[in-house]
Amino acid sequence: MKKLLFSILGLVVLILIFFGLAVNINYKSTKSFNVEDFIDRAKYYEFQIIRDTFGVPHIRGEKDIDAAFGFGFAQTEDDYQHIEFSVKMARGELSDLNISLGSLGSILSLIAGSGDIEKLTNYIEGVELDFLNKFMNVQETVRDYENTIPKSTMEYIKGYADGVNYWAALNPSKVDQSIFPVTEMDLLKGMVFQMPLFYGFDHNIDELMNLMSEESEKFTSVNSLSDNITVAKIKSHFKPSGSNAFAIAKSRSSNNKTMLVINSHQPLTGPVAWYEAHIKSNEGLNMMGGTFPGSPFIHVGFNEHLGWGATVNQPDLGDIYELTLNPENNDEYLLDGKWKSFQKVKQIFKIKLFGPFYINYPMDMFFSDHGPVLKDESKAYALRYVGMSDIDQATAWYRLNKSTNLEEWKDALRMQEIASLNLLYADKEDNIFFVHNMKSPIRNPDYDWTKVIPGDDSSLIWNEFYSFDDIPQVLNPDSGYLFSANQNPFFVSAIENNVDSNLYPVTMGFQKRTTNRAHRLFELLDDDLSISYKEMDIYKHDNKFSYNSRQYKFLERIFNHDYSNNKKFFEAQIFLKEWDLATDKDNMHAAFGVCILSPEWLAEIKRKPEPDPLKTFEDCVEEFYENFDRLDIKWSEVNFLERGSKLIAVQGGPDVLRAIYAPRSDDGILKAVAGDGLYVYVTWDENKNQQSESIHQFGSATTDVNSIHYDDQMQMYADEELKNTFFDFQDLTENTESIFPE
Repeated sequence: MKKLLFSILGLVVLILIFFGLAVNINYKSTKSFNVEDFIDRAKYYEFQIIRDTFGVPHIRGEKDIDAAFGFGFAQTEDDYQHIEFSVKMARGELSDLNISLGSLGSILSLIAGSGDIEKLTNYIEGVELDFLNKFMNVQETVRDYENTIPKSTMEYIKGYADGVNYWAALNPSKVDQSIFPVTEMDLLKGMVFQMPLFYGFDHNIDELMNLMSEESEKFTSVNSLSDNITVAKIKSHFKPSGSNAFAIAKSRSSNNKTMLVINSHQPLTGPVAWYEAHIKSNEGLNMMGGTFPGSPFIHVGFNEHLGWGATVNQPDLGDIYELTLNPENNDEYLLDGKWKSFQKVKQIFKIKLFGPFYINYPMDMFFSDHGPVLKDESKAYALRYVGMSDIDQATAWYRLNKSTNLEEWKDALRMQEIASLNLLYADKEDNIFFVHNMKSPIRNPDYDWTKVIPGDDSSLIWNEFYSFDDIPQVLNPDSGYLFSANQNPFFVSAIENNVDSNLYPVTMGFQKRTTNRAHRLFELLDDDLSISYKEMDIYKHDNKFSYNSRQYKFLERIFNHDYSNNKKFFEAQIFLKEWDLATDKDNMHAAFGVCILSPEWLAEIKRKPEPDPLKTFEDCVEEFYENFDRLDIKWSEVNFLERGSKLIAVQGGPDVLRAIYAPRSDDGILKAVAGDGLYVYVTWDENKNQQSESIHQFGSATTDVNSIHYDDQMQMYADEELKNTFFDFQDLTENTESIFPE
């Protein structure tokens, strides 16, 4: 085996020399990670990790930084695999070259040539995210963090990083020591890199790459997108789906309670799957809810005073500019009548060979006054996007986590470091609040900002933003309820309580979509003047499509077609008309109906043209007869949640409130990959006493297949049951599984 490895390495060296590459092979030593130092450092932190009977970590610290240390340790213990991924992603060091003798020559020939990222994506795993990281110039963006981010924030995230390093130091054989130690800089870079991907930045990248293609004249609007392989792989790590949140004030409840449902949808596995934790200190931090691997903060959840859910929004926060290149020097572009040089940055891609060996592959990347640039010999386009210079998300999340009332919570958002996300809030004072959070650029109204913008006029390079108080928000509506389900921000409560879209400039670029989930929440909440806790639970798990939805209008076009001359399609049409639009386990029509609606939903979220409903219908008819020899398949026979060897039937489907997203398969069997994951209920009664319940789709041991908590919540999730969060430490004392350190 060793001989083979050295033979391959020798061949690599020879080919590199042959092609005259400006690269070099390196060996990465692990000596920089001093295990003893990080074990010794732990004694300076006063923390305790108490795991409840579901394995969920409740971290107690004397100070915030102590709690952060314990949080970093616990999360790494439960999900080291994705902590490692998040660190490498933040550094732009995911590229992994899987060498085979048959492909080695063509790979290195490609690297020696133009460095075409889309072609490299075929051969090098992770290069698409590394490219995006360097295109965004993340390393340079956060370089001045010490003069920007408060000391208290940096101490907190350093505590978290030290906790990650402590677990690695105690388990050196289980980790890739070459990535350690993890630093505060890694965590900051991760936040800067990921935030734009939550508001649709991938669509901007898609359009930009298509503009650089040979048929670039076709691509002048985000409505004309078609995924290329690089963007498709970027999206594979951040699968689009949806999210829900709704709040009910005491005036609308039957039990005089303020009630909040937190139900953000994410991929069920991977680097942005939800992880549940509780972080508490004696300095006022007491936050529980969901977070992502490598994040030191809770992103959706609650403390004793308040709580919030988040849903993805996609306002227009990015613009593409067409630059005019100097015909005599294409390293210059025209701006205000003068030629200006691009800023050229030599970015280094670390492409892993095997073991500790990697290639340093340099690539020149360009930046204009507008932002990062893609260019060739004849054309160039620049991208300007919100968040490209914002590096203090950490403080905003820290302040949100420690907020004790609505004004403190809103003040954290007024920092405008969190570029987007709908946020739906409730608190013990019976406030309910919705904000279509967005850092919206102030743009020249004389231009259509959905198109490519001329890049030769500096006045079109926006630098100012509308304030937090200028964006759509609703506080304590008379209706007594608010909801958010990725819909437009002008439909979040009773009709008379919504804000008027005409009050906002068109250049803000609000999304216009109304999801099925929004229609259903409106229909359920608006019709019920006295909502009980049980009814709230029923509404959260509602699994129907609305007759007012976009999806039903899609079906109507099938219903209205004349299939009288085709017996198979005619009978299928009648069968489809009998569907009650539900996706409950015993439903005999749901499997066929969802087959038809899934392509429509997927096209809508990808901003692609709507598929032909008749062709979609006919394809599903043929598919069902091929797979099952009939159409009437019980939903519980095809729709599943899978974990290891477990396969459990679940209710729900795409864009229903019981959100289950599964890719199409050749055999017609659907296995969920995204949708309902961790979700939480929080209530406050008339005496401001709080209660909370939650459920996770699998369990707290995210990647440890040998742990009982790898899948111990799975059946409860499928049965639509929730568990006690044990947020109250008295409850926790009576339901403790383990304590570390003892």
